Amino acid sequence: MVFYRDRKLTQLAGSISLFALTIGLVAGQSATQKSLAQTPPNGAGASTVNALFTALKINYAPVGSGKGLTAFFTQTAPAAIPSPISFAASDDPVAGTEKVTGGRGYVQVPVVGVGITLSYNASGLTVPAGGLKLSRASYCGILNGSIKNWNDKSISADNGGQIAGSVPIKVVHRADSSGSTFVLSSHLNTACKAAATPGIPGASVWNNGVGTTVKWPTAFLSATGGGAVVKAIAATPGAIGYVDNATRLTKLPAALLLNKAGKYIAVSPASITAAIKDGTVVTYGTKLTKIDNLTDPKSATAYPISGVTYLLYYSDLDFKGFITKAKALAPSLGYGSAP
Repeated sequence: MVFYRDRKLTQLAGSISLFALTIGLVAGQSATQKSLAQTPPNGAGASTVNALFTALKINYAPVGSGKGLTAFFTQTAPAAIPSPISFAASDDPVAGTEKVTGGRGYVQVPVVGVGITLSYNASGLTVPAGGLKLSRASYCGILNGSIKNWNDKSISADNGGQIAGSVPIKVVHRADSSGSTFVLSSHLNTACKAAATPGIPGASVWNNGVGTTVKWPTAFLSATGGGAVVKAIAATPGAIGYVDNATRLTKLPAALLLNKAGKYIAVSPASITAAIKDGTVVTYGTKLTKIDNLTDPKSATAYPISGVTYLLYYSDLDFKGFITKAKALAPSLGYGSAP
């Protein structure tokens, strides 16, 4: 079931406790609301924020944005999480027309900025000391299936001729309904066009649309969940795939990508935040907020494939304390800051 239109808490040692979170949820609520806040809230959704919620010891199922929203709107918990579902996380903002079973109101707020990396397995490759660089034409071609080998002349030109070895490129994509796919395809649908990248080869132009799922070349490999994508890349020499920065952090190298300003940028909390600052904050519906204009950020320091993970929660619950703690912890886990 699809509810959206354009698919666009470990404790902190010595500082954050579940007791503090529970108190924050209970304060000022009615008797009914208090009963919902006696235990840590249960949530489901985007795998991009699994590292954050794990660090905060919150019951969270990283089942992907699509399944998380379905669980939230139908109040049906995934198998790994007990009922009731109190919140969902999604990298794709909802349209605002969705209804919750039972008629409860809900709020949507940006929580963290996410960078979707192109992480790779360097086995058999000679990578420059500063790291692998990929121009827009190169990564558009790789993800479109037209660039099939690491010795391709476009990749070689990006890296001063230092990429050596005839190693086939094995692209790994998400098989499930994923916010990471939404963020990536939104970027490709803008950057991999002649209007944004003059001179881009026709075979590299992205024509597969935007969504939490898109049609990938049949030769590509697939995996369900961001963690599974990381494992597949790590196990496959020459593989490259898209995965959020927090999930891949310390496990895989990520390419430096050429941004709209013509700068090769590494993913980091600072470069993700710079991209988010280029966006436009939009308020719509009753209590919904999203950030538009993120598909191809213009700042010279912006990481080009950046997005926002949104928290959706029922409007009769108080998540202010949770959001404050999550935002404070986020940069140490590889996330950018969101308004």
